[in-house]
Amino acid sequence: MEISVHNTNDRCTVSLAGELTIYDAGVLKDGLVAAVGECAEIEVDLSAVTDIDTAGLQVLILAKRHAAATNKTLRLVGHSRPVVELIELYDVAALFGDPVVITAQEIGHDTNGGRV
Repeated sequence: MEISVHNTNDRCTVSLAGELTIYDAGVLKDGLVAAVGECAEIEVDLSAVTDIDTAGLQVLILAKRHAAATNKTLRLVGHSRPVVELIELYDVAALFGDPVVITAQEIGHDTNGGRV
């Protein structure tokens, strides 16, 4: 798992890559909590996440709640297919409140509405 944080004018973009699993949950938690402490607005880019398990999802929920408790905004963006699948499995999309955008290519359609 890789975490990179870019802070611009009290707005952080946290890019996560690789596996968000129980093996890296502690590092993930520390990185996200630090970003919440550092910035008023946090955007977590999940586009490069290749795998996520329940522990990874729990850390994302913890970060979202920690941000809310400290009157900060944390948004999840760029949901990769593994992230979308786990969010759907646990039916927690409303908990995050972030739009999940799935491209036509991801659902098996081309941009003309035909099958790929």
